Amino acid sequence: MVDDDLTPLARLESELADQSAWLDAAINNMPHGLCMFDSEKRLIVCNAAYAQMYDLPQALTLPRTPLNAILEYRYAKGNGPVDMATYFDVVAKAAEMGCFASENISIADGRVIKISHNPMKNGGYVATHQDVTAAVAISDELLRQRDTLEAAVQARTAEIERQAQELKRMLAQERQINELQRQFVAMASHEFRTPLAIIDAAAQRLRRRSTELDPAFVTEKTGRIRAAVARMVELMESVLSIGRLEHGGMEISCAPLSLSEIVEACCARQRSISPTHNILTSLVALPERIEGDRGMLEQVITNLLSNAVKYSPAGPDIHVRGWLESDTVKVSVHDNGIGIDAEDLPRMFQRYFRARTSSGIAGTGIGLNLVKQIVELHGGTIGVTSEKGRGSTFTVTLPIQRLPEH
Repeated sequence: MVDDDLTPLARLESELADQSAWLDAAINNMPHGLCMFDSEKRLIVCNAAYAQMYDLPQALTLPRTPLNAILEYRYAKGNGPVDMATYFDVVAKAAEMGCFASENISIADGRVIKISHNPMKNGGYVATHQDVTAAVAISDELLRQRDTLEAAVQARTAEIERQAQELKRMLAQERQINELQRQFVAMASHEFRTPLAIIDAAAQRLRRRSTELDPAFVTEKTGRIRAAVARMVELMESVLSIGRLEHGGMEISCAPLSLSEIVEACCARQRSISPTHNILTSLVALPERIEGDRGMLEQVITNLLSNAVKYSPAGPDIHVRGWLESDTVKVSVHDNGIGIDAEDLPRMFQRYFRARTSSGIAGTGIGLNLVKQIVELHGGTIGVTSEKGRGSTFTVTLPIQRLPEH
């Protein structure tokens, strides 16, 4: 209360003193640091929170203290701004806008201080300093978690897309396999009907002319019957072998054997059922023994020989050659037949695939796939070179000694 006996001037001075005390109390009780600088960046006033925030001595909290002196002291204490070049950007920003502006400033001691500037008309400014280190850390963590979540979502989305594409590919492959199987069934039915019709027709002729048969006629007809039967046996054995391979029922049983003997026996059998072709062999360069499964290797050679005969109707010479190369043996079957288009060569060993040049020639498209699988079971490889209209050469490479499976 102001004493009524005071003069008006004394009363006014007392009121101003009270208001100044109230203002000082309000400023010093603010939770954030507050400072006011004039147009020449000299301190007008600061509160206790500001001094505590930067550990300022009392001498640097007095009016007219240059801001540079405060900053020098702060640098010496290790709590100055990390980037001095941008420290006053917020001041310039506030002055340019003519209103409040704020900026987060990184401090050398690791804190983040939010400095809010409000310009005054005389060129000075009022600023508040708020420690927002914890809030910024939480914000950064939230941003990191958001980025992590976004990355996880993107990765999962990509995985789902990949799985969808894989499912789409597998469905397309399944449709293709179903179509190939349908074609195979149709071809196989035709393939079985053809030799059966040949056998039946030849048998009927033999029966009708049983009393007037001459050796040449019998030889011709029995040869056709044998060829048809051999074709049926080959087809059935191929189909059964493919089934056993698919279901893991075909086991390889390797033992020492003479590859040249197997090849010669297969060639002799093919000569007897294909008298129109000359099968010429050159096998002296093969080693005496290799390790392999006799029955499987007979299937390989028989298939390659029958293909060579089938696809070279106008080229009677079939050349079979064998030789030693490093620690492997090679057997090639060469014909002078219709050949294969260059575009079809990479697919020749795919199941059910038939080259365009084989149009009109009976076949199922499983023989070469079976040959490839048998050769690979032996640890070997098979390749083909061909030119359309100039024949084909299939070359089998086998290890002399089959490596043990791991």
